[in-house]
Amino acid sequence: MMKKPTLTALLFSFLFFKAFAQTYTPGQSYFGTNGYVEYLAGNLPIIVTAPHGGLLSPASIPDRDCAGCTTVNDFNTQELARAFAAAVHERTGCWPHVIFNKLHRRKLDANRDLLEAADGNPDAELAWNEFHIFVETAKNQVLPTFGKGFYMDFHGHGHDIQRLELGYLLSQTELQLADNVLDGQTYIKQSSIRHLASNNALELSHSELLRGPLSLGSLLSGRGYPATPSLPDPFPDPDEDYFDGGYNTVRHSSYQFGGRLDGVQIECNRQGVRDSMHNVLRFADSLSVTLLEYLGLHYFGDAAESLCPSDPALPAPPVPDFFDIFPNPYCVHFFVKLTDHAPAGDWVCEVYDFYGNLLKTKPLEQDQTLEIAPRNRENVLVVLRRDGAVAALQAVLQLCR
Repeated sequence: MMKKPTLTALLFSFLFFKAFAQTYTPGQSYFGTNGYVEYLAGNLPIIVTAPHGGLLSPASIPDRDCAGCTTVNDFNTQELARAFAAAVHERTGCWPHVIFNKLHRRKLDANRDLLEAADGNPDAELAWNEFHIFVETAKNQVLPTFGKGFYMDFHGHGHDIQRLELGYLLSQTELQLADNVLDGQTYIKQSSIRHLASNNALELSHSELLRGPLSLGSLLSGRGYPATPSLPDPFPDPDEDYFDGGYNTVRHSSYQFGGRLDGVQIECNRQGVRDSMHNVLRFADSLSVTLLEYLGLHYFGDAAESLCPSDPALPAPPVPDFFDIFPNPYCVHFFVKLTDHAPAGDWVCEVYDFYGNLLKTKPLEQDQTLEIAPRNRENVLVVLRRDGAVAALQAVLQLCR
């Protein structure tokens, strides 16, 4: 079981987002610094990440040797992500958004918080930032266009039981609970399909979405790929290995802020799925069919296979103009204020450090300018909430000229 990390700040997200504010053409790849991260731009409400399939091992980045660090790659998962994108395109003429970490896991683990992911190396830290910024860029394309979407984090496991392990951020102990317990708000709020559980076309319960006949696991099992949780295999037994989801699923799914991008970590078994390119291509095609069916059933109805926007090139949406943070970078203090474009509501300003620790919370009035002076004079993330919901996030850098 993977321990759920706390909220980790979207490091440099909006600063880099401005640098990346360009037109992304679906089906074309865009690269981060040094080519360590690749973003295959899409025009569907599907986002895929492959954090553990990279092969690059530059000598300039030392191998990670932190305590407990895992450095073994997930074999053929980068290839699976590419094959999945191609299969979706072949069936729809459209592209999912796919983000690849091309560094070997010895150099960077893009499914961990920054400290463990890069082990203090600046080049690896930059690649980690760019990986997650590209995911945020994809989210900023999907959500304004479609209103909701689905995220998959591709992995490979080496467990004895040859089945897909679908991680919804619920432990195997929690999955063993009765349906009526899983359908309570306690477990819905812990789930990576939190949004879907409260807003799905067939009005299915949370437990039905996890392991009912129309769950993702059941649909995959019906196509010859055993999965847990599912109707045939509703939960892993206590003595069985199981991965329930990690950093990426926490950060980018609806679990994080109760947003509109649901997600799942897919841990793929080796036999029959990743052990040969023939099986990779076969599974990628089956997964593409299954996911399109899943989106049709639960999200978009019959329109699931015709979701491409008419404009083939999607411009990156502008940064919201209802707030102002200045100066950025700051030296000793900075200021936060709402502009005249800010909608009415109860506004709260939260300030986090880059490890996700909450530094301070202050109410923010329409005609007020908040002064923020971080005690440690460090880079911070400002989160603005309106009526309890996240309305904006902004990285604020510390630099004395």
